Amino acid sequence: MEGDNATVEKTRVPERAPLMAWLISCILLTVWNLARGLNLWAGYNFGGAIMALIAISILWSGRVRMPALPLWIAYFATMLHFVGGSLGAADSGPGPFCFDGMQPGEWLCADGVNGMYHVHPWWDKVVHSMNSTAIAIAWALGWRRMSEHNGWNLSPRTVAYTTFSLSVAIGVAYEVYEFFGKTMFQTIDQGGYVNTASDLVSDMLGAGLGVIFAHFYDPMNKTSSSTGEGGLPTQVTLTNIASFPLLVIGAVLSLDFLLLGGGMVNEDYDLIGQLMLGSIFVGAALIAGRMVQQSQANKAKA
Repeated sequence: MEGDNATVEKTRVPERAPLMAWLISCILLTVWNLARGLNLWAGYNFGGAIMALIAISILWSGRVRMPALPLWIAYFATMLHFVGGSLGAADSGPGPFCFDGMQPGEWLCADGVNGMYHVHPWWDKVVHSMNSTAIAIAWALGWRRMSEHNGWNLSPRTVAYTTFSLSVAIGVAYEVYEFFGKTMFQTIDQGGYVNTASDLVSDMLGAGLGVIFAHFYDPMNKTSSSTGEGGLPTQVTLTNIASFPLLVIGAVLSLDFLLLGGGMVNEDYDLIGQLMLGSIFVGAALIAGRMVQQSQANKAKA
């Protein structure tokens, strides 16, 4: 009997429960939105199901040793986004949770294609913060496990900085996506200076919270070297080079919004969109330059 229990314990993979909850929830939301004609969020949720399948393909075996708690945090952050949008309606009418004469903005009553985002401005900030937190936790745990697997011996400080920089860079890149969706394709109604600048602040706060959580929560950090040994691997170096310009512009625009009320950019939405896009090009140029430098160095050695 004890041997059977040990076998069950060895084969149990805690990552599977949040992963399956993620996949099933996205599938159900996709079907529900399609049935109501809310095709925008049906597409978003279908994309979420695809992402869940990718995560399942990587984590299902349990060999990555990813704790379940961070995955549950990522699940609830994702659902806050997908469910919030799905509470809207395909037209300007009330959403599915508007009962007994409730007006949009009361409890879960919403209208329009973006649901809670349309009636509660703070919803977007909470989602951005939670998503950035989840992304930072995932990258921190991922870098630590890649370090252990490849023998990189990254210090907790290196993992924390790389994670924070990359998470903020992802937030900036998403704001560029929203910028193009708003200004060029008219497929996104979340735009404007205040919305974008406050999103950047939420992203940075969420990334910082995720890094702190992962630093103290991840048991592998307790057994890793506090200083690290040797040089940084190419993957980490290139990640830091690419994300640094986006980290800088995200920090500058956030501080400008908090301290100067947007005075540096005159609260110009087009300008901050161009600045964020420019930071992506700068990061790409730095990566290209570093790769050319490495190629020349390799040729010289040969």
